[in-house]
Formats: sequence, C-alpha cells, structure tokens
Amino acid sequence: MPTDFPPNPRRLILASQSPRRSELLREAGLAFEQMSPPFTDPDQPEDESLDAEQHAMELALAKARSLAAVVAGPALILAADTLCVDHDNRLVGKPRDRDHARAMLTRFVNSDHAVVSGIALLTVGDTAPAEPVVFADRAVVSFGLLAAEAIEQYLDLNQWQGKAGGYNLFDRQAAGWPITVVGDPNTVVGLPMKRLIETLRGLLASPH
Repeated sequence: MPTDFPPNPRRLILASQSPRRSELLREAGLAFEQMSPPFTDPDQPEDESLDAEQHAMELALAKARSLAAVVAGPALILAADTLCVDHDNRLVGKPRDRDHARAMLTRFVNSDHAVVSGIALLTVGDTAPAEPVVFADRAVVSFGLLAAEAIEQYLDLNQWQGKAGGYNLFDRQAAGWPITVVGDPNTVVGLPMKRLIETLRGLLASPH
C-alpha cells in the first residue's frame, strides 16, 4: 500500500516487534524505529466488562505508556492491540497452545467473526499534548468451509503463535483458505492503515 507520505520530522517509534505491523508501516513509506514496550500483554482479555474496542484501545495505550516511561523524547509512540470477537460475541485473544489455537480456528470455520485493532499514539518530550490519540477500527472476517486436516497441517507450522485468533489473514489467504473481509484488511493484520495514515500525517507534520 504505497503512499506519498512525506519525510517525518518527528521520530516515530513502533511499540511492537511485530513483523506484520512493521511491514505495513514500511509499505506506507514511513521512517520508524521498533522497540518492545515493557508491558506484559495478556494472551486473553482479562476484563469482560469492556467491549472489544475499549479493550483493544486500553491495551494499546498501556503499551504506549509503558514505553514512554523509558524512551528518550521527543518522539511519537505508536502502539496497537488486536482482538477477535467470535459469533457468540466473546472476546478472543492469542492462543495459549496448539489445542487452544485449534479450538479458535474451528469456531471460526463457516461463520463470521469481527477483528478489532486499537491504536494509541502518544507523544513524549517537548510540548506533548495532554491526551494521547486513541481509536479503534473493526473489520468482519468470513471463513468458509475448511477441512480439519487443513487446520492440523497449519498448526504443525506453529504460525498460530502470538497471533490474535491464531492466524494471519494474508498468509492464510495466500495459502488458499476461504477467507473474505469486509472493512480494512490491514485492521485484521494489526494496523488499521486507512485511518492511521491520515492521523499520522497530522501528528508527524511538526517536530514541536
């Protein structure tokens, strides 16, 4: 997804080591650094009283704030968190193990589920605004019929590890899985780029 993104005078830090998120930023023409936030990201949502958008935004903000406490400014910290919502409206995070990944994927087969990515943008140093910029985006993913053998072959690859819902959209579509998306596909991958790019344009426009 190439863009005409101008050189950004403000230092941008991605609070994640995710290769998927970094690839999306590189494709957008953004210069950035990657750093791991000192935040323990729970595999499964811990507060069931929050809806998916609230939960994803709160986790993203917690990651951004944890990194802001240790990074030298001035900089703009970008943090994100992705959750799935199954057809019973239950929040789904990352699988604990192979059996948990199998159960997640089996529930997705021949049904729809939502994927929500929360974003937090936090400036540190110089004249940072009092409030971070936080938002969430939702896409709907439809799985078609998928044989149990195909799921087992995928589980053998261990590519389910560390992924919300146990899968990466683009990888599984490339592998021929019957998956379609309504909304921004990049939201499913981990960064809602359609909304994020315009927000970043304003926040990165000035170093002060």
